[in-house]
Amino acid sequence: MKLNLLKKYGPIIIIWIIALFLRTYNQTNLLGFYYDQARDALKATEIINTHRLPAIGPTTGINGLYLGPFWYYLITPGYLVAKGNPAIASYFIAFLESLTVPLLFILLKKYHSTKAGYVAAILWTFSLNLIKSSRWFSNPSPLPTFVVAIIFLIIVMINDKHTRFLPLVALLLGLSLQLESASAIFFFPSLAFIGYSQRKLFKKTSLNQLIVSAIAFGVLLLPQLAFEIKNKFLLTRNLLGFISGRINSDSGKSWGVPTLKFIGLRFFAYYQDFISKLDPNLTRWSLIFLIVFIIGLFKIKKNNALVKVSLIWLFVPLIILLFFVGNYGVLYDYYLTGFFPAFIILTSIGLVSLNYSTIISSVVLLLFAWLNLPHLYYYLSAKPNGPEHVSLGNQLQSVKYICQQVKQTPYNIDAYVPPVIPYTYEYLFAWQTSLKQCPPQAKEQVPLLYTLYEVDPPHPERLHAWLQRQQKIGTIIEEKSFGGITVQRRTRIMYEKK
Repeated sequence: MKLNLLKKYGPIIIIWIIALFLRTYNQTNLLGFYYDQARDALKATEIINTHRLPAIGPTTGINGLYLGPFWYYLITPGYLVAKGNPAIASYFIAFLESLTVPLLFILLKKYHSTKAGYVAAILWTFSLNLIKSSRWFSNPSPLPTFVVAIIFLIIVMINDKHTRFLPLVALLLGLSLQLESASAIFFFPSLAFIGYSQRKLFKKTSLNQLIVSAIAFGVLLLPQLAFEIKNKFLLTRNLLGFISGRINSDSGKSWGVPTLKFIGLRFFAYYQDFISKLDPNLTRWSLIFLIVFIIGLFKIKKNNALVKVSLIWLFVPLIILLFFVGNYGVLYDYYLTGFFPAFIILTSIGLVSLNYSTIISSVVLLLFAWLNLPHLYYYLSAKPNGPEHVSLGNQLQSVKYICQQVKQTPYNIDAYVPPVIPYTYEYLFAWQTSLKQCPPQAKEQVPLLYTLYEVDPPHPERLHAWLQRQQKIGTIIEEKSFGGITVQRRTRIMYEKK
């Protein structure tokens, strides 16, 4: 019995372990610990130290709109266990995202074929850009796991002809909305189309199930509702402003009939965002993946419930987005995070549905490996010492260098981090101080000043202006670089004159 189970599930367990390894290896050096990650770390530390529970979560890309607080609660246990170490705290999120691999396999194996399950698991495991997304340690990172779970539950309900999992779908939908609203907001039209296509099934839903589902979804909105009431419905006003085009729009509107040029640009964005999950650098080989995907769509048997749901989940939002001209016309890659699982599902099913599928699948997977694995090796083995490299590895080196230098001498820190508030160093110095590895900074101005800055290739003029201001404040005594980060030990000029 054990031998049969090992034979049945051993390969996918191995693939899953590899997926988790690729999402956590060398994270101490490679973790991108920037504005978002440091802001979240500060909030998690505040929850741990003060026990104050936030009512809203991270800001969105839309001015004045915030997510729910679920993301902060999700990462706080990781920071508690890791004693403030961001790299270790990120392991839990990487683990959560890696669950997409076995979930995809089980979903496809049960409702299509074992071969399609393995193809999907391999594509998700070894895709360079999906790995980078998992290692991002930001609120969209775990969303794919929630999406696959929602699709899985929907398929179970359709095949069992019973809606008993509807409350769980509502709960997962509410949590997804708090992870990445730009993705999750489009889950609603997809679910509406799925519901309409399965209207005979959902008409059987009992009143109790509807009430429990409404409670499961609604209870997640209570913290935001409290914030809204306290702040005179600020979020609602900002949301209406965005929908009407008063916020994040040059044209004064967020919706409109698209021009041919806009449609072309949006289709190219779709091509970049989805095909880059198969070919990370969008080379000439990318067209092969696109052609195989399109042909596969025509070959797929449309009467399969998983195929129907995946097609609706993927294409309904993409069609709606053709009419969305807001947010200055920008469509960031992470806005589509919630639709990448459906793309991988359809790609995998399409591959195994082609004539000579075994041969074609093998060739496509070999091409996929050839395009991803070399870049993946260089990415994971990178050292934090490149001239423009900035990550947790050399950020922490810079902080520890200053901490070792100052010993018990009172000091100040001034940091330049493009293009926003230097939360990174605010957190890292506070963390090292809490570990008693660094004396706290002086609250008043003192003679010893450390200026710390990161490279800013897109805007060198901003860095130059900042350095010019620092020259008027303090004289450089010593300078040391850590990859793309420079630390300068200065003496304040006002004390020199004295």
